[in-house]
Amino acid sequence: MTGFDGPAQILGMATISLVFAQKIVVETLGRVRFWANVTPPLLSAAYFQIWSAVQSARAGNTGLVVTDLANLILLLLIFMMIRTAVINRRERWRKANADIAASATSAREAHKIAMLAEQLAGCGHFRIDLKAEVSTFSDGLYEIYGFDNRREAPTLQALADLYPETERARLLDFVVAVIRTQKPAQMEARCQLRDGRERIILTQASPEIAEGGEVTAILGVSMDITDTRSRETALAESEARLRLLADHVTDIVLWISAGGKILYASPSVEGLGYAPQSMVGQALADYILPADYGAATRLLNRVFDDDPADRDLIGEFRFISLRPGADEVWLEGFARAVRDPSGRPRSAVFNFRDVTRRRELEEDLRQAKTRAEAAAQAKSEFLANMSHEVRTPLTGVIGFSTLLSETPDLPAQAHLYIRKVIASGEALLTVVNDILDFSKLEAGQLELDPAPFPLRGFLEDVAGLFSAQVEARGLRLEVKVAEDAPQHLMADRARLQQVLANLLSNAIKFTEKGVIRVQARYDRVQRKLEIAVSDPGVGIQPDAAGRLFQRFTQADGSISRRYGGTGLGLSICRQLTELMGGGIDVISAPGAGSTFTFTILAPPADAAVDEAMDSEASPTTVAMADETSRILVVDDLEVNRELLRALLLAAGQHGMEEASSGPEAIAMAMRQPYDIILMDLQMPGMDGFAAARAIRQLSKENAATPIIALSANVLAEHVDEAREAGMNDHVGKPIVPARRFATLNRWSGVRLQTPADADPRGA
Repeated sequence: MTGFDGPAQILGMATISLVFAQKIVVETLGRVRFWANVTPPLLSAAYFQIWSAVQSARAGNTGLVVTDLANLILLLLIFMMIRTAVINRRERWRKANADIAASATSAREAHKIAMLAEQLAGCGHFRIDLKAEVSTFSDGLYEIYGFDNRREAPTLQALADLYPETERARLLDFVVAVIRTQKPAQMEARCQLRDGRERIILTQASPEIAEGGEVTAILGVSMDITDTRSRETALAESEARLRLLADHVTDIVLWISAGGKILYASPSVEGLGYAPQSMVGQALADYILPADYGAATRLLNRVFDDDPADRDLIGEFRFISLRPGADEVWLEGFARAVRDPSGRPRSAVFNFRDVTRRRELEEDLRQAKTRAEAAAQAKSEFLANMSHEVRTPLTGVIGFSTLLSETPDLPAQAHLYIRKVIASGEALLTVVNDILDFSKLEAGQLELDPAPFPLRGFLEDVAGLFSAQVEARGLRLEVKVAEDAPQHLMADRARLQQVLANLLSNAIKFTEKGVIRVQARYDRVQRKLEIAVSDPGVGIQPDAAGRLFQRFTQADGSISRRYGGTGLGLSICRQLTELMGGGIDVISAPGAGSTFTFTILAPPADAAVDEAMDSEASPTTVAMADETSRILVVDDLEVNRELLRALLLAAGQHGMEEASSGPEAIAMAMRQPYDIILMDLQMPGMDGFAAARAIRQLSKENAATPIIALSANVLAEHVDEAREAGMNDHVGKPIVPARRFATLNRWSGVRLQTPADADPRGA
């Protein structure tokens, strides 16, 4: 290039350009190495071109100078343009490679996600190439059909062989339909896997259509829906059962939203005259009687309470009825909240039951109860009046007969008649007492009063009450107590005596000769007292023994005609023994006598007996009065006062004074002190209760005097009322002289404690 010009220089420049192109295009070098390689030829070309321009300038050839410089500039421009183009193309190539790599990575990730989705969904996909006759299956499809793709690659035929012949025919028709219609389709078919399990496979297929409009392949997804269909079948069966119950149950089932709207109504609402569908969407309040809105609202508020505690939510409301003859119906509703997963109530299910008949029965029962209570009250009043009216004349009959029997120089025939009068009066008194006791037992008004008592002494005392009757009939009465029995027991002595006395009375009545035995033993384990009363009397027929303890029942009809009685005694004994925690039974045979055995619960009372008996002997004694007894008898009936006067005179008591009314008794009590006041309870004007209270409050002289109720009112409520009125004891009419004198002796000489006695500073 230095020795020649013209074509030689052009060839040299072309050579340099080829070197540049080779360095730029072929070699992929870094920036520093690239410039280190291209700088020497570039400088050489620039030098020769400039040198050529200088030579042309010296030769005065200006046109060549311009040409040489233009060639140099053109060379540099071409170099830069090629360099820039190549750099841009390489950048695009690198970016394309990066995009391809990223796409491949995304495709791999998407494939992994798709495989995971197939595993989670229990499905797999496939592709059947119709031209190449090649089938491609995913791992999920292998898993569905029970193949291990790591060890075997089943063919399409191997998968089809898992289906029964009829199902394979359906699959073939399914594929043909997809190809013919060129539209997606799906089908369900049953197959049997190689391990024997039967599965239901849902297959969805779509055609792959080429540009020419022909189907070249079939793409599809298969899913194992066996469990899904099983759940759907179970759910359908459960729903069918629930629907069957809801449609045929007589109760009304309502599904209520939180806003009080009805979401579902069972067909049983037709019993109220409504169509179930007509109630859906309506407010529950539209069907409830306005008077019951408040109760219904309160129940709804409780149902939709945020407290998820499981509790019974029940309410009764009157529903408006459209059925003929019933404008309103009482329904009892049982509610249960339907809660979301967080536990908040979203709706509620109500089960309503028609309780109209029950409400009517309850109302009838309340009215019947009111009538029964009124009848019971009337019966109690009748019994009280009857007792008073019968006992009052019996007081005179028994009392004066007893006094008459003690009159000396009476003819023997008169004594016989008097004894019969006394026996008849006592028999009538027994009937009255039995009727009253039976009435109290039936009403559950009889209460026990347990207290310590000596067992042997008690039995001997009760037996002693019948000594005269036993001797008169030529019998013997023996009492035997087991050696290991406690000396003292805790029980209601009066009721125990009533049972034992009834049995002894029957034994004496039905025995002509022989020995009547009373035997007692004690069970320390059960703490029960057992007493047996045996007699060698007439005995009882076996078929009649079971009826003896029923009310108004006797062994046979001839018993009442021959021996008398109401048939209440043994019934009362049975109820009393059961009330005291025991029972009664009988062993008997005709002509061989009878043994009545009863038990009561009676704990030992050895530790507390002394203290209890001491307190019973002198409950409120603080001082002893004079031996001379001044007795005030208060009674509105002259015959009763006359009887008491005669009895007291016979006992040597001459200090008796009489009052015929309550005010007269108060006036006499305020004038002088008395040792004992005998007070009748039922008197005209002021009764004995008011008179006793007035004496306690107004009379200083008799504030500490014992007041003894003396009345034909012997019911428990009368005794309690007398005690509350300030009376200290109660003696029932008719007056039994022995009992009356025992009471007088117990209170004779006793002065009660008053507030002034308790407090020395008291007035």
